[in-house]
Amino acid sequence: MSGLLSRAIVVVAVLVACVIGLTAAFGLLVAADYFAFAIILSPPFAALAAAGTAVLFCILAVIIGKLILSSMKKRARVRLQTRIASIIGEVFGADLGEFTERHPARSLGAALAAGFAIGFSPKLRKALLNLLRR
Repeated sequence: MSGLLSRAIVVVAVLVACVIGLTAAFGLLVAADYFAFAIILSPPFAALAAAGTAVLFCILAVIIGKLILSSMKKRARVRLQTRIASIIGEVFGADLGEFTERHPARSLGAALAAGFAIGFSPKLRKALLNLLRR
């Protein structure tokens, strides 16, 4: 347990150091931006332009982060659906296979009834399609 705790402390310390370093770098970037604008504009307007540039940079970072997270969520959802399908197949596959071998007529009748119900009822068909798409 102490090994896990010491690793967690090291990870947190590294993350804090990275945040401090990135904050300092961002501050220096804004200062450089201010001095670049100060050549063209008066000091108050240069400060406003530097602040606006910083805000635009932050908005861009948030948008990129949201795009990355949304793609990660989509991939996770697909993986989860695949895992659920494989688990259902493992759990019920052997039982259904044995049932169809023991009762072929009942299995055929159930398959025909399900096919008729899906073909006959548009609401049932839409509900099953929505269930499969999720």
